[in-house]
Amino acid sequence: MAMTANEARSPGLLSDLGLGRGVAMAALVLVAVALQSTLLARVTLLGVIPQLVLVVVVCLAFLDGERVGVVVGFAGGLLQDLLLPQSIIGLTALVYTLIGYGVGSLRHFAPSESVWSPVFAVAIASAIAELSYAMLAIILGQEWVSLSFTARVTGLVVLYDTLLTPFAFPLLRRVSARFRPEKVYRW
Repeated sequence: MAMTANEARSPGLLSDLGLGRGVAMAALVLVAVALQSTLLARVTLLGVIPQLVLVVVVCLAFLDGERVGVVVGFAGGLLQDLLLPQSIIGLTALVYTLIGYGVGSLRHFAPSESVWSPVFAVAIASAIAELSYAMLAIILGQEWVSLSFTARVTGLVVLYDTLLTPFAFPLLRRVSARFRPEKVYRW
């Protein structure tokens, strides 16, 4: 039975993900969480761990839009929340979900062929994520250290994440293109 354009349903939240794509995105998030919590946890600069999961969320949202950014941001943030010992469960998931949505929504305004667009997107998103997490943690009653500590951590996370982006983005772009579902339109 053929559908007219007026009868077609709007796509759901997971419509940009197919089964193979969902498995690939889940594998990317799991690998990022594993690398961040093991290998990158040992390579710290002044006690700050690079946020590879955030880099993955921003890059995938930049490549595939807000729907993929929301799903990957929530999953990666929740996994990270469950691994952190003294964190508020769901706070990183909330911040990463909003970052994924924001980057996915604003990606159309970035120069499409620019090599620097993903790097700038990660830098800005890293700063917003760190400051948002600190602000929400304070509001929710976690102990706040100081403004200078928060600024130093934010600066170091932005530096680390922007240095990781040129290595992560080509790999993520290749995986994203490999598992991109083809759009099928019915008339």
